[in-house]
Amino acid sequence: MTENKLKHFCASVILIDPKTKKILLVRHKKFGKWVQPGGHIEEEESPEECAIRETYEETGLKIRLIGEHFPREDDFLKPLAVLKNRNKEGYIHIDFVYLAEPLTQKIDLSSDENTDVKWFSRNELENISVFNDIKITMDYVLANVLK
Repeated sequence: MTENKLKHFCASVILIDPKTKKILLVRHKKFGKWVQPGGHIEEEESPEECAIRETYEETGLKIRLIGEHFPREDDFLKPLAVLKNRNKEGYIHIDFVYLAEPLTQKIDLSSDENTDVKWFSRNELENISVFNDIKITMDYVLANVLK
């Protein structure tokens, strides 16, 4: 059974500092919530390229995606998750979510889509406006990846 809804393909990054165990989030103007860096995949762009580009555009940070490849050398990195999100208009956003680590530390908020960029501990997520899937994903990463 297929859904007859318009689908948008996106890529985003769960960026957790392995030393502090904090996650980097951006405060999105349209949503009014803290979200992971990411956005729509452009034509001729892979999900990996989109995740790296969007993170740089929204935070000024250069990153390295973390994960494994299927055993063939030219295949893409396996995403941490592929999420199905719906917006208020009923569109479906299929989000390739990657785990990443920062290669640089200087944050630069130059995107006009976001009003702030900040690192948060898991406990701090309980006191900010954030989608529940970010808490679920962070719990998963802390328990299973960054032990």
